[in-house]
Amino acid sequence: MSDHVLPSTLVNNFTEDYLLKLPYDFYKKTKSYLDVKDLKKIQKAYTFAFYSHEGQKRKDGSKYITHPVNVASILLELKMDPDSICAALMHDILEDCDVKKNDLAKLFGNDVAEIVDGVSKLSALDIKTTSERDANNLQKMMLAISKDVRVILVKICDRLHNMRTIEHLPRSKQIQKSKETIELYGPLALRIGMQDIRSELEDLSFRCIHPLRASMLESAIKKSSGGRKRIVSKIRKELKKHLKSNGIDEVGVKGREKNIYSIYKKIKSKHKPFSEILDVYGFRILVDSVDECYRSLGIIHNYFSPIENRFKDYIAIPKSNGYQALHTSLLALNAFPIEVQIQTRSMSEIASFGIAAHWQYKTNDKNKGSELRATRWLSSLVDLQKKSNSPSEFAESIKTDLDSNEVFLFSPKGDVYALRKGATPIDFAYEVHTDLGNSIIGCKVNRKEVPINIELETGQTVEIITSKTKSEIDPSWLNYVVTSKARSFIRARLRKQKESDARKAGKVMLETELKRAGSSLSEYRGSYLKKILDSIGVTSLNNLLTDLGLGKRTGSIIAERFYSGLQIREGIEEPNPVIILNNRIESVTVRFAKCCRPVYGDPVAAHSDTERGMVVHHKKCKQILKYIKKDPRYLPAIWGENKKDLLYKTKIEINTEDRVGVLSDLGSVFAKNGINIDSVNTKTIDKKFAGFELEIEVKNLEDLKNIMKKVRGMKFTTSCRRNINDK
Repeated sequence: MSDHVLPSTLVNNFTEDYLLKLPYDFYKKTKSYLDVKDLKKIQKAYTFAFYSHEGQKRKDGSKYITHPVNVASILLELKMDPDSICAALMHDILEDCDVKKNDLAKLFGNDVAEIVDGVSKLSALDIKTTSERDANNLQKMMLAISKDVRVILVKICDRLHNMRTIEHLPRSKQIQKSKETIELYGPLALRIGMQDIRSELEDLSFRCIHPLRASMLESAIKKSSGGRKRIVSKIRKELKKHLKSNGIDEVGVKGREKNIYSIYKKIKSKHKPFSEILDVYGFRILVDSVDECYRSLGIIHNYFSPIENRFKDYIAIPKSNGYQALHTSLLALNAFPIEVQIQTRSMSEIASFGIAAHWQYKTNDKNKGSELRATRWLSSLVDLQKKSNSPSEFAESIKTDLDSNEVFLFSPKGDVYALRKGATPIDFAYEVHTDLGNSIIGCKVNRKEVPINIELETGQTVEIITSKTKSEIDPSWLNYVVTSKARSFIRARLRKQKESDARKAGKVMLETELKRAGSSLSEYRGSYLKKILDSIGVTSLNNLLTDLGLGKRTGSIIAERFYSGLQIREGIEEPNPVIILNNRIESVTVRFAKCCRPVYGDPVAAHSDTERGMVVHHKKCKQILKYIKKDPRYLPAIWGENKKDLLYKTKIEINTEDRVGVLSDLGSVFAKNGINIDSVNTKTIDKKFAGFELEIEVKNLEDLKNIMKKVRGMKFTTSCRRNINDK
C-alpha cells in the first residue's frame, strides 16, 4: 500500500487493509465506553480523515489531522455517540479536501454526512457583527444547527480546540475570533447547557482580548488563594459534617471556583472592587435524589443564616437549557457570605455536559428533558426565520434570545413558562400561543389587572385577557417586548397591517381619480379588468391597490389606464373631496398629522403616506402646501358628522406675566371649561414674562376658539395663539 491514498480510492474500495491504528490516548478514551462495532466505525473515519488531510499543515506546523483528533477527543470526554465522533474526525473534509457529501453518506451513513455538511457550512461563515452581511451568515448558521443539535456540539468543540491553539494566528484574527466566541459561541454553549465548556471558551477569549487585565486578575486570585483555601476547606467540612449527621450519608461537597471572565463581568456590571467579588464563596452539594436535595436545603438553613430573597428553586422549575439545582445564599462562620448549589449527581452531569449528556452511551431517558428543551429552542429558529423580514432582524432575535437571565411564570392552569428577564405580558402571551399574542387587550397578574407593558417577575401567575374581534397591533408594543418570538410575530403582523391599510388607502385614491370622469371601480370586472392589470404589469387588483397606497405607483397614471379601458378620458373634473367620518375615510382608519394637529372643523386635506396609511393635515400645513396640487396622493377632504364626540389633540402657546401661581390659575380655566391638558412645557421669556406650550384635547374648532378667547381675557395673559406648524 502506498504512503498516500486518495479519498476517491477509499470511497470506491475501502477494505480492512486501509485501516490505521488510532492514536493511543484517543483509543483509550474510545474503548472506555464504546463497543467493538462502534470502535471500527471510528477507526474507519480516522483513516478516511488521515488520508484526506494528507500533506495539509496547521499554522503551528503540525499535521492537520491533529486538529480533528483533538476535537473528537473533547466529544469523547463528553461521551458522545459514535456518529458525532466520526463527524468530528471528518468535520473539515468537505471544505478542505476533494470529498463529496454523497461519499460520506455512502461510507458512514446519512447522519454522519448531514452533521459534517452542517459543520462545514458553519466553518465557512465569519460571524462578527449584526451588519447585513454577517447577519445573513448568522441566519444560515442557526438554520443549519436547528436540523440536528449535534452540528453545534461538534462546532463548539471545534471552536474550543481552535481557542486553545489561537496563539498561532495573526493578532487581528485572534481578536476577531475571540470576540465572536464571547458574543456567540459562549452563549450558545450555555443555551444548550454546556456550562464547563462555556466557561473555558469565555476565559480563553478574555485572556486573548485583554491579556493584561486577565493577568492582573489571575495574579490577584493567586495572592488571595492561600487564605481562601483555608476558609473554603473549613466551610466545606462544616457543611459535610452537618449533612452526614442528619442522615445524608452519600454526600459530596465541593468548593466552586469562579472563572476569571465571570469575575471580570461582575466587577464591571456591579461596580464593586475585586475583593468584594472574590469574598463570595461558592459551594456545590451533590446528593443521590431530589428528596435529599430538599432535605439538604432544610439542614443547612438550620445551621447557617439564610440571606433574604436569595433562594431559587430550579428543580421544580428548570431553566430552559435543562439546568436543575436549588440555589441559596447563607452566612457561614458568622461572617462569610456563601452561595450554595444543591443538585443530584445526574443534575450536575447535565449542568457540565448539557444536552451532550443525552447521548452518553447506553443512557436511559433521565436526561431526555435537557435534550428536548434545547432541541425545541433550536427548532423554533425555523419559525423565527420565517417571520423575520431580513437577516439583520433574524440576527437581532437570536442574540436577544441567547441571553441567559430568565424569569419563570405560571399560566392560570399551572403550566410553567421560562422567559427572558424583563419580559412583559405581551411576551408571555406570544410564548403561550401566537393567536393569544395577536388578540391580547389586557392582563391580570396574580388576579389583579395590570398594564400589558409591566415587567413580570418569577413566580407570578399571568392571565391574558383577549378580544374576539380582530384588533390592530400597536407599533409601540415593540418597545415593551424582550423575547425574539414576540418581536418577530409583532413585526410580521405590523407588516400585514401596513399592507392592509395601504390597500384600503389605494382603493380610496383610485376611486377618487375615477370619479373625476364619472366612472367607478365596480365597472371594471372579469376579462376587462384582467387586460388592464396585465397592461400595468400586476397580477391582481389587491396588489395594485397596495402599491398605490404605499406610493409605489401614481394614482393619476393608473387611472389613465382605466380610462383607456372604458374610453372616458374626456371631461375630467376636479376630484370630489373624501369624507372623514368618525376618524375614518371609507374603511380606512386615519391618523392626524403631528406637524399641524388638525381638529374637527379645520380645513383639511388627506395624504396617503407610505408608512402611516391615510394621514389628515391642516390645509395650511407647510408640510403639504407644495404637494397638494401636484401629487395625486394628496386628496381634498371634508369632515362628516362627529356623532361620537371624539377628542382631538392640538397645541397652543400662551405668554403671561411671570408670577407665583400663574400656571395654577391657567389650569383652573381649562378645568372649568372641561378641557383636558395633556402636557405642559414652560419657558422663561425674561424677568417679567413666562411662556407656556400646552397640548390640549378639544371636540372641535369651536371648542378651541372658545377656550383661547377665555385665556386671552385673563388679566395676566399677554398672548394666546395656535401654531399649526410647531412640530
